[in-house]
Amino acid sequence: MKSNTCRTSYSTLRRSQGLVFLIVAMLVALHMGTLGAEAQGLSAATVSKIKDAVVLIDVTLTTADGETGATGSGFVISPRGDIIANAHVVSMVSEGMMGETIVADERTVSVVFHPGTAQEASFPARVLRENHELDLALLTIDRDTPVYLELADSDAVPETSAIFACGHPLGLREISIRTGTVTAHRTWEGQRYVEHDASAEEGNSGGPVILPDSRVIGVHTLTLVSSGMLTRFAIPSNVVSGWLATSPDQDPPPPIPGKAVRELLAQSNLIFEEEGEGNFAIPYESGQRVIAHQYEDFLRLYVPLGALPGQYPLLQGQAAIAALRFNYTDPVGRISAVESGEGMELYWECQIPMSNASGAFVRTISDAAANQATRWQAVLNAEEPGEPTDLYPGGDEAQLAAMREQLKQHIISANLQYEEIETAFKLPYDNEVNVYTQVYRGMVWTYSYTGGMPGETPAAQGQIAIQLLQRNWNDPLGRLSLDGDNDLVWESQVPCDFLTPDYLAILGATAAAQVADFVENYGRIPFNG
Repeated sequence: MKSNTCRTSYSTLRRSQGLVFLIVAMLVALHMGTLGAEAQGLSAATVSKIKDAVVLIDVTLTTADGETGATGSGFVISPRGDIIANAHVVSMVSEGMMGETIVADERTVSVVFHPGTAQEASFPARVLRENHELDLALLTIDRDTPVYLELADSDAVPETSAIFACGHPLGLREISIRTGTVTAHRTWEGQRYVEHDASAEEGNSGGPVILPDSRVIGVHTLTLVSSGMLTRFAIPSNVVSGWLATSPDQDPPPPIPGKAVRELLAQSNLIFEEEGEGNFAIPYESGQRVIAHQYEDFLRLYVPLGALPGQYPLLQGQAAIAALRFNYTDPVGRISAVESGEGMELYWECQIPMSNASGAFVRTISDAAANQATRWQAVLNAEEPGEPTDLYPGGDEAQLAAMREQLKQHIISANLQYEEIETAFKLPYDNEVNVYTQVYRGMVWTYSYTGGMPGETPAAQGQIAIQLLQRNWNDPLGRLSLDGDNDLVWESQVPCDFLTPDYLAILGATAAAQVADFVENYGRIPFNG
């Protein structure tokens, strides 16, 4: 079996490889498993009430470049047409396909009752209140709503309680009602959440999480990893009722695009230029320009690398294999690919949670971005790119030992199950994926091997490599890399100084989910080394 406990030089074994957002936080549930009894079914009357009170939120944003849309879920909370939704669903600020920030000039919101049925009816809605710190919005329609959902006391609902997540996942018209349990009452980034394991996807945002008696205990807001994860987060109903009891004047102003990123760049002492709508360019003497912006709950820095090289599929596949190998020598980021109207485009990029961002961390990533973009150009020119050893913090024996002890304390603080194996810590997850984490050159290297490179022929491997670069584009925190033995790993590296217990928990859960999803799609390929 492939060793997961050592990492030597770049000429021998390195690490492992491996999407969001997110978003977002400590999926200890994969360690703990699903607690509690099987959820009970709902009565026909309760199902009917849910269908009458849960709505599809349809948002159209008008920008200088045209219109863009978004969908989410919501639910009626009074007989006067008041509806709760997520603030991020109705926000005037959105992200484009390439991750850029888009600010709308106008917003149109519609509320659709009974979508996808003969009873479907759509009504224009006004946004009365938005609180983006809580991710809550209050909408209203000019219509009486005799059927509505009441808010329960979320603090009184114990772990293992049966719940149901209601809404319109992926923008589907017909309502979905999915069973699960409360897995934790959690505080993360200063906000309270009800953690649950009912399946919820993009589009469920704003939908109610209810008890069997139809009372609401939470508003679904966040899924850290969309594939393979059972942990979801809902805003507690007590937070909702507390917010509704306050004056709208107390709501913070809507977020200003780029404000947080601008502050981080100012702290980094980097020279930067504003490019509009929350995007910033960081120029380097080498000619590289690193772009920084906020994408959902992540800080993203990237450098466009141009089109995937090669006129023919075989050559493009070879370039994709080279990019996966290049990822294995990257200190903090990855090469990823996204298909645009002009073909497959490559990017160097790195994403970190905004909650862990600092000026010093931003500078570390930006310097790595400029260096790695230059190294990739050397690869394309068939030149020796050299090892990016100067981008690693390093440390003497005593310093590295202290870092390892700090990593162990992070594992304990994050309530992660672990086993010490040589220089690494093994983190077992309930989806039968083992994740490893250890100190490497002053970095915390978190990784899990998937097996050998899929594909029976070089041509087949090349086409799969392109798919894997596209998976990297959708990975919130890590990347898939190809080591010197032609084995694939999911991995992420974070300088020890910038790691926190919550960040480590996110990394471990993301690794477990990504590897499980990879194996489901490609199978377990025997190791080569």
